[in-house]
Amino acid sequence: MARLSHLGITVSNLDKSLAFYRDVAGMNEGAIVEGENRQSGAPVRMRMIHLAAGSFLLQLIEYNPPGITLQLQQSNVGCPHISFYVPDIEAKYAEVKARGDVRITTPINQMGSALRGFYTEDPDGLPVEFVQSMK
Repeated sequence: MARLSHLGITVSNLDKSLAFYRDVAGMNEGAIVEGENRQSGAPVRMRMIHLAAGSFLLQLIEYNPPGITLQLQQSNVGCPHISFYVPDIEAKYAEVKARGDVRITTPINQMGSALRGFYTEDPDGLPVEFVQSMK
C-alpha cells in the first residue's frame, strides 16, 4: 500500500511562505536546501524547505526563474487548500486578526455538527483553513 510522503507547494517567496506556515500555522521547520532542479526540462535554481505539523509534511519550493502563477481560488478545479486543527477557534481567529498581515477570507463558520473554522490565505493566495473539532 502507498504511504503519503509530503505535500509540495511552489511558492513565489520562500522566506514569506516559511514565516506564514511557521508563525501563523505553527509548523516546525527544517533546513533550507538550495540546488538545481531538472524535472521540468531546462535546469532551474530552487530553494526548498520541509515543515512538519505532527506527521504531516509540507514542502515549500521556490524556483528561479519562476513559472506562471496559477489562479488560486477555492472554487477552481484543482485548487487545493490546507487545513489545520486548533484547540480554540476563537483564540486562533483573534491571534491571526491581531497580526494584521494575514488575509482572513471568512468569519468563523459552523461546518456541519462537528467542526467550526475559518479561512485565510498564505502569501501566494492559497486557501488555508483553521478548524476546531466540536466533539
